[in-house]
Amino acid sequence: MSAPGGLAIVTGSSGGLGSATVEALAGEGWRVAALDVNLDGTPTETGSIFPFAVDVTDSASVETGVSQIIEDHGPPLALVNIAGTNRISSLSETSDDLWDYLIDLNLKGTFICCRTVVPHMKANGGGRIITMSSIFGIRGEANEVAYSAAKAGIIGLTRALATELAPDGISVNALAPVMTLTERVAGLPDEFKALQLSKIPLGRYGTVDDVVNTVMFLLSDGGGFYSGQVFSANGGDTMA
Repeated sequence: MSAPGGLAIVTGSSGGLGSATVEALAGEGWRVAALDVNLDGTPTETGSIFPFAVDVTDSASVETGVSQIIEDHGPPLALVNIAGTNRISSLSETSDDLWDYLIDLNLKGTFICCRTVVPHMKANGGGRIITMSSIFGIRGEANEVAYSAAKAGIIGLTRALATELAPDGISVNALAPVMTLTERVAGLPDEFKALQLSKIPLGRYGTVDDVVNTVMFLLSDGGGFYSGQVFSANGGDTMA
C-alpha cells in the first residue's frame, strides 16, 4: 500500500493506543483523520493530522464526520478502529446500561464506522480496515462479561466483512492484544493486572509499540495479502 500522502481514518485517537497509532502513521507519511468524541489527547503536532470530533456510537455523527473528511481530504485508503473501553464487572453486576454501553462503544461503533467508510473505499478501488478486538475476545475472561462479548463480536464482524468485501479489494483484519499497558490499563486493580500477567508465558504485559507495529505492518506492502485474520500480540497467552 502506498503510504505517503494516503489518508487513514483512526478512531479513538485520544487514547493511548489511538494517539500512538496516529503519530506512527503521520511519521510514515500518511495523512491522518483522527476521530474521537473528546479530542483533548489527540496529537496535532504535524500538519498531516486532522482532528474530528465524532461519536462512533452515533450513526449521524459518524456520517457527518466522514463526509467532512472526504470533502476536505479525499477518500481514505485505511480505517483503523481503535475506539473502545472496558469495565471489570461480573455477570451479576453487569446492568443493562453497562452492557449496552460496552457493546455500543466497542462493537456497534466499529460496525457503524465500517458501514460508513466502506462505500467510499469501494468507489476508490479498495482499502484496508483494521478492527480492535482483545485477548478476551478469543478466550473470554471472568468479570469481563460484556467486554469479552463485544470483542468476540468484533472478530466475527471482521471475518464476515473480510469475506464480503474481498471482491472490492478491501482487506479486513482484527487485532486482539493481551493486556497492554496504556495509561487507562495502568489504573486497573493490581490483583487483576497480576492475574493477566500470570497467563503470559513471555512474562510481560503488552506494550503500545507491540500493537502499533502490527498496525503498521498490516498497512504496509507486506501486509497486503492478509484478510480475515486475528493478529494477537499476546506473548503466548493463546497459541491457537
